[in-house]
Amino acid sequence: MTLETLFLNPTAWPWLALAPVMFLLLLALDWRRRRRVAALFGARAAEVTHPAGASLGRWRRVRTGLVVFAWALAALALLQPAWGEKERTIEQRGIDLVVALDLSQSMLARDEDPSRLARAKRSIRELAERARGDRLALVVFAGEARLVVPLTQDVDSMLDMVDLAEPHDLARGGTDLAAAIEVSLGALGGESGEHGAIVLLTDGEDLESRGRRAASTAAERGIVVHCVGYGSDRGSKIPVEGASGEEFLRDREGNEVVTALDPESLRAIAEATGGSFSRAIRTETPLVDLYEARIVPMASKAFASEERREPANRFQWPLLVAALLVLAELAIAGRSS
Repeated sequence: MTLETLFLNPTAWPWLALAPVMFLLLLALDWRRRRRVAALFGARAAEVTHPAGASLGRWRRVRTGLVVFAWALAALALLQPAWGEKERTIEQRGIDLVVALDLSQSMLARDEDPSRLARAKRSIRELAERARGDRLALVVFAGEARLVVPLTQDVDSMLDMVDLAEPHDLARGGTDLAAAIEVSLGALGGESGEHGAIVLLTDGEDLESRGRRAASTAAERGIVVHCVGYGSDRGSKIPVEGASGEEFLRDREGNEVVTALDPESLRAIAEATGGSFSRAIRTETPLVDLYEARIVPMASKAFASEERREPANRFQWPLLVAALLVLAELAIAGRSS
């Protein structure tokens, strides 16, 4: 049997070891005091120091013992003696957050450094490092949406999937914000807005207002949708791999496509749910800023609990006896004064 098995805080043992040192120190101080009195009053020392009788000397020794024992018991309480076991419920508290990443070809535009998609991936990595302890899910979308990583605290595995995500992962092109919201709502299951939120990382237009209708569904469940827009108002060409190397995407008429951020559509989707819209180009860490300003203040929930048996801390018993000894010492001090 070791100190670690008997006490929860075995590193506090030096305080207990000081008890005999304190006892010897108090005896030495009492002996020194008596010698001084004897030197001053000689044979009359006992009469001067104990006019009421020799019993006061015994009371002084009792007081010394009480002080030392109180110290030892207080030090024992500091060691936190443990015996028996008790059950404790361990709760893991956090936020459920679905990140929906746009993988449409327009996210390859380079009006973000080094591209819209690369910047969005970097933002997710920054968020994952800041939001450890929360549960994150990953949805990717273009003309369709897919849940890639369900809600999990394993952010490292999620980030591996973020790094692998590319536009060719989805067969249907375009930007279907409604599909992204619908799949994200499915990832949250039956959660309400007190526990879950959605963040869209996109540059896309809300064609036919389908995104706003999906946002209304989210609002009915109390789920907030935040939008972070990647790209500039002026727009940028979309680089693609051609037969002779890199070239720019062209439309059916052969004109080079210029894609620009559509802030109005994204703002309308966010406002429909009580969420916020922000431009990634205006801040170094758009997702972290959003997380701290709007998502963290959400009421956290306990999404997992574990019944754990652990040693029962019995520090209160020696501490109680130590307090009683101190009270007894004070009472004796008043009687012997």
